[in-house]
Amino acid sequence: MKNHLIVFVVVVTAILAQNDLHTQQSAILYGHDRSSDNEDPTNTIPGLAPFYHGVASGDPLADRVVIWTRVTPDTLNAAPIDVNWRVATDPDLENVVNNGTVMTNAERDYTVKVDVTGLNSGTTYYYGFSALQTHSLTGRTKTTPTTDASDHLKFGVVSCSNFQAGYFNAYGRLAERNDLDAVIHLGDYIYEYPNFFYGSEVVWDDRLVNPPTEIIDLFDYRTRYATYRQDTNLLRLHQQHPMIAVWDDHESANDSHENGANNHTPATEGSWADRKAASRQAYFEWMPIRDKADTSVYRAISYGNLADLILLDTRLEGRDQQINDINDPALYAEERTILGEEQRSWFFDQLTSSTAKWKLVGQQVLFSAFHVGWAGGFLGQTYEETESSFLDIWDGYPAERQRVIDELIDNQIDNVVILTGDFHSSFAFDVAEPPVSVELVDIPGAGIFPSYSPTVYDSLTGAGSVAVEFATPSITSANFDENATVELSNAFEAQINQTILAGGGTVDLGNPNPHLKLVDLDRHGYFILDVREDSVQADYFYVPILFESHDQEFGGARYTNDGDNHLSKADGPTPPKAEQDEPAPPNPPGTSTFTRDIRTSARVLSISPNPASTESNLHFSLSKTSTIKVDITDQGGRSLRSLYQGELRPGLYTLKQSVAGLPAGNYFYRIILNGELPVIQPLMIVH
Repeated sequence: MKNHLIVFVVVVTAILAQNDLHTQQSAILYGHDRSSDNEDPTNTIPGLAPFYHGVASGDPLADRVVIWTRVTPDTLNAAPIDVNWRVATDPDLENVVNNGTVMTNAERDYTVKVDVTGLNSGTTYYYGFSALQTHSLTGRTKTTPTTDASDHLKFGVVSCSNFQAGYFNAYGRLAERNDLDAVIHLGDYIYEYPNFFYGSEVVWDDRLVNPPTEIIDLFDYRTRYATYRQDTNLLRLHQQHPMIAVWDDHESANDSHENGANNHTPATEGSWADRKAASRQAYFEWMPIRDKADTSVYRAISYGNLADLILLDTRLEGRDQQINDINDPALYAEERTILGEEQRSWFFDQLTSSTAKWKLVGQQVLFSAFHVGWAGGFLGQTYEETESSFLDIWDGYPAERQRVIDELIDNQIDNVVILTGDFHSSFAFDVAEPPVSVELVDIPGAGIFPSYSPTVYDSLTGAGSVAVEFATPSITSANFDENATVELSNAFEAQINQTILAGGGTVDLGNPNPHLKLVDLDRHGYFILDVREDSVQADYFYVPILFESHDQEFGGARYTNDGDNHLSKADGPTPPKAEQDEPAPPNPPGTSTFTRDIRTSARVLSISPNPASTESNLHFSLSKTSTIKVDITDQGGRSLRSLYQGELRPGLYTLKQSVAGLPAGNYFYRIILNGELPVIQPLMIVH
C-alpha cells in the first residue's frame, strides 16, 4: 500500500504458523482453491482441466482482439503443447470466422496468447481453445467501433483487488452484465505480500495465496497470478468481457518507481532491475494485453469518433522516486517527472491529435490536487507531516501536473476524462490547478492551521475547471475505515470538501477541496462509465467483501456534459444499453470422444525449485476427495521423510518442506492415494 495507508507488519514466524494448514514433520501444506463446489468463489472446477485458469480477452481494436488461456500440462517433461483456437459469431462456436493452432511451453509458463485479426468492427465474438483433447470455457469479447458507428459506450472501471482482503464480489456483478464494451483495470490486479500480512483476518484462512511468502522472482509472480485467476468471480469476469489493463505498483512492489520501490530491499531481495523484469514478464504472460518487445503498457485504443482511451504508466516507465516532504525544494523541480520525457511527449501527441469527442485517460494515481493538511489535528500531526504522507500521487510531481494542465489550456482541449485507481476510495473531481490557494495562519489559543482561499476556479459554476476525474473504489483493498477506524473515516469524509471552522467556530478557514464533487472513503466496488455524444457519467456501485454475496447498491453518480469540463450531480444511474449481448455459456463445450486416464485423482503440477538446495515446493491437484500420503524416497523407493498423511478435498495444493537436511543427490516425491498405485516425480537436491 501507499505511505498514507496503514500496513500490518507480521513476523515471518507468525506468517508460517498461521499459514500452517496441515503439517507432518518438516512440511507445510497450503490449500488454495479448496472446493469442487462451483459456487465457491475460490474453487478449482475439475471440469475446466487442463484450462483451470479459464479464458480471457483484451486490448480490442476495430479488426482484432487478444485472446488468452493457460494449459496446465499433464507431465513435467517441459514438452511443448499445441493449442487450437477458434473465434465465432455465436456462443456455440459454430459460425467460425478465424481459427488456428499455437504452441506453448514452459518458457511462457504454458500461457497462450493469440492476437486474432480479420474481425469486423463493433462486433461481439465468442472464442475458445482446445488442447490435450479437451475444450476450454467459451469466452465472449468485442471489437471496437470505427468512425461514427457507435454513439454509446459502457465500461466497467476497477482497481485494487487484494485476494486476502475479501471476496471479489464486484467482479461477479460486472461479469453478469451484458452491455459492457470492456472492463478497464487501472492496476493493483495482484498484490505482492505474503499470507496474513495485509488484508482481513475475517477471510484470511479462506483466501490463501500462493506462494505464501512475498513474491520476488519470476516463479513467484507467475504463481501469484495463478492463484488469482482461479477465483471464480475473476474467472467469469474475464470470460464475459474483454479487459484493458495497466499495472500499478503492487504488480511489482509497493510504491514502485523506475529505479526501486518502497517495498524492495536490495540487500535481501536482490536487484530491483531483476525483480521489475520478472514482474513485467509475468504480467505480459498472464494478462490479455498485446505483446510488446519493451513490455511497456502505455498505449491508446480508439473507439471511433466517440472516444479515445489513452492509457498511461505512472509507475515503472519513468517515475522519479517519491519525495515524502513538502518542504523539500526538489519536490517542485521543473524536471521532476512521474511519466518520463518519452511517455509525456507521446501523451501530449495523443491529446492534441485526437479527433474523438471524448479523451478518456486511464492511469493509476490521483491527478487532482488533494488537500489533507487540515486533518493533522485528527491524526496528531502537523500540517506538513500530514501533507507529506500523501505524495505518492500527482501532488508529489506538481510541476509535471501543471504541464499537463497547461497543455489542455494552451491547445483548447476539451472533454478530457481522467480515470484513476490506486486510492481505494471513490472520488469525482473538477480538475483545476490550483483549486484553492493555501497559507498557514496562527490562530491565537488554537495554533497553526492552513487557510484555503478561492482562486480562478468557481466551485459553484465549475468555471476554471479544465477536465474531470473519476477515481474508482477498490475491489477489496483496505479503505480508510479499515486502515484506521470507522469514526476517523467518517469524520474525514464529512469534512474533506466542506468549510473548516477553527477557534471554537469563529475562524473560517475555507474549503480545502471545493473541486471534490463526490467522496466515499469506506466502501468497495466499481463504477460504470457511460459514454454518449452529449455526456459522460460515472455510476458508483458498492458490494460487501467479507462474505460471498450477489448484492450491490448504487452509491451515487456524477456527469460532465460536452464542452463543460466540470461535473454535475446525476439523479440516478444510467440505464442499461438497449441491446444486450448473449453471455458466453457457463461450461465448456461437450468433450471429445477421448477419455482422460482417471485411474488416479492426483496430478503433480510442478516441483520448484528443482534442483533444490534449501526448500522445495510440490504443487499438485486433486479431482476428488482422497486419503493421501506424501513422502520423499531414495532411488530404491525407501521412504526417507514422511511429509503429509490425511484426507483432502478436491483442489490445488502446495506442499512446502525444507530439504536442507538431506544430502545432495537424486530423490523422488511419492504420492499414494487411497492405497492405489503411487504417483512418483523426481527431485534433485544440490548444496
